[in-house]
Amino acid sequence: MTAPIYTDDWKAWTDPEVPEFFNPTEVILDRHADGVLAEKVAIIADDVPITYAALRDEVCRAAGGLSALDLPVDSRVLVFATDSLATVATWLGAVRSGIVPASISELYKAHQLAYFLRDTAATALFVDEAQFGKLEEAGDLLPPTLRKVIVNGALPAHGFLQERGVEVVTYSEMTRGRETTATPVPRHRNDVTYMFYSGGTTGTAKGITHLAHDFMIVPERHGLWWEYDESDIVHATSKKYFTHGLWPGLLIPLYWGATVVITAEPPRPDLVTALVEKHRPTKLITVPTVIKLLLAHFDEMDRAPDFASVRAVYSASEKMPPEVFERWHDRFGVELMDSIGSSEVTYEWIANRPGDFRRGSLGKPVPGVEIRLVDDDGHDVTAPDTPGECWVKSRTACFFYWRKFDETKKTFQGPWVRTGDQLQFDEDGYFWFAGRSNDVFKVKGLWVSPIEIEAAITEDARVLEAAAIGVEGDEGLMTVKAFVVLRTGAMGDDALVAELQERVREKAGGYKVPEEITFVDELPRTTLQKIDRRALRDREEAKASGRG
Repeated sequence: MTAPIYTDDWKAWTDPEVPEFFNPTEVILDRHADGVLAEKVAIIADDVPITYAALRDEVCRAAGGLSALDLPVDSRVLVFATDSLATVATWLGAVRSGIVPASISELYKAHQLAYFLRDTAATALFVDEAQFGKLEEAGDLLPPTLRKVIVNGALPAHGFLQERGVEVVTYSEMTRGRETTATPVPRHRNDVTYMFYSGGTTGTAKGITHLAHDFMIVPERHGLWWEYDESDIVHATSKKYFTHGLWPGLLIPLYWGATVVITAEPPRPDLVTALVEKHRPTKLITVPTVIKLLLAHFDEMDRAPDFASVRAVYSASEKMPPEVFERWHDRFGVELMDSIGSSEVTYEWIANRPGDFRRGSLGKPVPGVEIRLVDDDGHDVTAPDTPGECWVKSRTACFFYWRKFDETKKTFQGPWVRTGDQLQFDEDGYFWFAGRSNDVFKVKGLWVSPIEIEAAITEDARVLEAAAIGVEGDEGLMTVKAFVVLRTGAMGDDALVAELQERVREKAGGYKVPEEITFVDELPRTTLQKIDRRALRDREEAKASGRG
């Protein structure tokens, strides 16, 4: 690559030396709870402040409770819950006990929950009371490996589990009377210590295994890049089963002695606004969907929102239209800093940063991360403005996909991770998103990325968001179809369709113009809140075959 994609900070960077044996909770909690930050607020959980000393106590009680349930070291506990103090304490308590937490979204349905329990062979499940009914619904799909269920809330009727020999306790029962001095179980720096799951947009969700060394390497890298320190108050709108919620919104700020704000509530724009105005975060970690909904909410408010405390906003997950960056900056004078990462690499690999960003770009490689772009012929891309699949090299990469041998071999090529993201870099070394490899399609023999079609459509002030896919036309040829969500009060009529088509023609080219534009109330999303174009394609295929 001839462009200056690596900064001086990147070139000077050396990852921290990680001890051969340690427990991650020692660097996340103990050094603060035993030091000058003991009485500093670590977490504000649904408006309740908890100091570092009190958080460590709660984590120790959770660790002691898990150990008392006779859960073996290196066994898995599946965490099926929204954000709460109990969820955080159970996750960190598992790590302290040498048990491997695997978090999934509470939005999954009963049969999907059963899949994750089978796939992890989890011996225990931590579940919100509100989701407990999914266990009974799953019925015989539940695996025999499940022996313990911990309920965050009141104890529901659970005879169906008792008949299977499964012990059910509440989180309160598990932690009541436990010591606050649970000794951390030493973990080798290369032990599998926690798991994510992929969003499942390209097939069955895959278990992503990660090592203990992440707990030092990731915070050190991003502490430099995104300037975390003790003065920060951090809120991530993404829940902690998502890497963009767990790392920047919990583990990195705790590592640096900052304060974290979490809530069990969904990231509705009115709730996020109220949280920011009450708790005054300095860093807001979010995704384009929430940003777009916030801007729409601000337009409907009868007063100006007070986001004066927010010094930095970091976004990831999907591309944002240029007008979103402009509207946010015009309102608050703060740049939206986009980035890209993946659970397979633990967190972001390319990101904008304070003092070094280009609006609309993804930024530059994070220290410790190497980037390659590979073209369709397997050659490295060396010229600016030329798309290629992004390959990433990082010590924090996934060890392997849990029980997925073939997928592991396909994604992990020696030290490199194939991301499936099509990127390109400009002459100044900033990277730009060009689309997902599985989302691009051909029209009239030419490759089409939905990203530029969607960007052209969302430039219209009446449009909230859009998604474009390829569909098979009457003559068996691929055409473009767009789904558009309008802002409140906008009228989706033939005149607007024609205007949007003309806008795409001018901005992206005639062969990319959608033959059909459908106005919808909302777009389908994955559990990670990304637009689910696969679901749109499946719907159209079902409709074409007479199944939908």
